[in-house]
Amino acid sequence: MITMTNENAYNAIRLLDIVYDLYSEPSGYSFQNCPFTCNEGGGVTLNENLMTELNKEGNTDLVDWAHENIVSLFE
Repeated sequence: MITMTNENAYNAIRLLDIVYDLYSEPSGYSFQNCPFTCNEGGGVTLNENLMTELNKEGNTDLVDWAHENIVSLFE
């Protein structure tokens, strides 16, 4: 569970905005096109489209944060 500090709240809003932009089109979201997957050990793999956006200038600080916290945002 994420402790909702100001920094975590800001990062959550930024990440969710990116996910919304990627998957808000009518054909954009489906269970086959989820922004991330989790393995049995709890490790997170971010979808290629999401990683492309996170690797853009201004978003790179979210990569590690997303790996650590994205599951909590979607529980």
